[in-house]
Amino acid sequence: MRVRAKVTILLALLFAGLIAAQWVIQQRQMLPRFVELERDSAQTDMQRVVLAVGREQMALTAQVADWGNWHELWKFMAGRNPGFVQASLTDISFRTAKIDYMAVMSNDGRYLWSHGPYDASGHALSLRLNGNDQLEEGWKRALESGQPVSGLIATDRGVLVASSAPILDGFGHGPSRGLVIMGRLLNHSELLRLGNQAQVVLDMRPWGEDSAADALVQRASATKGDRLTETDTTTRIERVFTNVSGTPLLTLGINVPRTISHRGAEAVQYSTRLLGAAAIIALGALLVLLGRIVLSPLARVTDHAQRIAAADDLSARLNYDRRDELGTLARAFDDMVGRLARSRRELIDRSFESGAAENASGILHNLGNAMTPLSVNISGLQQKLAAVPADDLRLALEELRSGTPDAERRRDLEQFVQLAATELAHAVKQGAEKLNSIIEQTDVMQAVLAEQRRHQRNKPVRQMVTPAELVALGLQQIAPTHRDRLAVEMSPALAAVGPLSLPSTMLGMVIQNLAQNAAESAAMAGMGRARLRFDAERAKAADGGSMLRLVVSDDAAGIAPEQLPRLFQKGYSTKSQATNSGLGLHWCANTLHAIGGAISVHSDGAGCGARFEILIPLPADGAQIEERAA
Repeated sequence: MRVRAKVTILLALLFAGLIAAQWVIQQRQMLPRFVELERDSAQTDMQRVVLAVGREQMALTAQVADWGNWHELWKFMAGRNPGFVQASLTDISFRTAKIDYMAVMSNDGRYLWSHGPYDASGHALSLRLNGNDQLEEGWKRALESGQPVSGLIATDRGVLVASSAPILDGFGHGPSRGLVIMGRLLNHSELLRLGNQAQVVLDMRPWGEDSAADALVQRASATKGDRLTETDTTTRIERVFTNVSGTPLLTLGINVPRTISHRGAEAVQYSTRLLGAAAIIALGALLVLLGRIVLSPLARVTDHAQRIAAADDLSARLNYDRRDELGTLARAFDDMVGRLARSRRELIDRSFESGAAENASGILHNLGNAMTPLSVNISGLQQKLAAVPADDLRLALEELRSGTPDAERRRDLEQFVQLAATELAHAVKQGAEKLNSIIEQTDVMQAVLAEQRRHQRNKPVRQMVTPAELVALGLQQIAPTHRDRLAVEMSPALAAVGPLSLPSTMLGMVIQNLAQNAAESAAMAGMGRARLRFDAERAKAADGGSMLRLVVSDDAAGIAPEQLPRLFQKGYSTKSQATNSGLGLHWCANTLHAIGGAISVHSDGAGCGARFEILIPLPADGAQIEERAA
């Protein structure tokens, strides 16, 4: 893909990301704020309803206090004004008070006078408080203590907003001789009046009429105070109102149109469309400017480089006369081509000597790797043989042959001979195992030398081997101390790949180098064990052929980003220069390139492990069949 297309896609993705980010912010920040504002407005409306009910109670409290502090009523309650009811407690006074209920009650709880609401024909109706005309506990305590009280009372004709005051002597003095109660029913007209005061449309549902809705409102009241529900068009808020004792009596609700959120959504949509149009205009302008200033000159430099690569003509020059960074790049490219031409001539002269020296270095490095486990095995065999009590066994046998007369001493000697013979047999068995390992290591060294001799004459010898067998061959060639530091994992894909025609000896040494490097990296990082994973698959090559992709990854110390470009250079090592020659990975890269393969490395940085990818070309299927038949 050309740079122009990449830049276009990148800028388009950038602007798309900005639009998406704005949309997310609008959806998750702005619109929820509009909804919160709408909910706060609904809560404010409900608070105004509560204040309207409170004002109604305060007005009744002032009115009933005026009636309770009436000297004539105080004398009536004392039995000294028997005509008070006929003279003062009349329908006219009741209508003048604009209330639906009034009662005069003595201190012992007896109703001395009461008056209910009027029906449509103007007749007074009876009204029973709490269904049995008895006061609830809060009102009884007010009656006993001579204190005023206000609140909601359940009646047989609905809920009553009521207030009471003690009956005093007209000068605010007691003792109280009873209680005056006044109230207004929460009927349709009263709800309309309260709604007008709160500037809302108010509705009411008696408690118990809808048990499911009551349960939801009560649950909301226990946590947040109000129950809030929303539809696409309205926000509904409901609140429970209780009597003085806390028993729910009714639920008042209001419906608020969702004007705020709808207008907020319209503003957000308009803003998104406007941003999208601005992004398209800005993208077009950026592409035009980038095309003229950067992309077209860069394409000219790229075409020149491709022509040089295709024709292999190092005498061609770009001669691009610009004073900006691209002009500097063009001049630097011309200089680089000139130096490359000179370097090619020098490289041809020195390639033969360098190749011979490098080949010898690689052989010595691989022989050194093979010698390490060989030395360990020989040392272990020496220690095991030195620990065998051969001299003690010889002395014990001589003493037994001399016929010692002490029977207990003879039993001890015979037991010692048996134990020594067992230990000697165990040592012989372990010595045989060590010798087998030594033989295997010497075979590896012979194979290295034989492979080098074949290198000098022919291409590397291939044989039918599975990738799993190839990995096992490479791991056998590292020292036991290094193997103990590795937790080897072979993926199912590796095991699923069948036999392939591969240069097994050469690839085994490559795997040996990578595994040994992983173990040493784990030791440098202070890790007890490092995970070493092998994966493999067959893949298509660029020329249409087939290749094996072998992936070796570990979770050891990792590689710093600045070290990755130099990792396969000759003499470069991430480990101590005093003990490492920096030839292992360099040899691996050269060996794989010699057979048409490749090796690459990836690491996310120090402490993140490393991942090596090896590409090995495979012969055509016909060649493999012939090799398998041979």
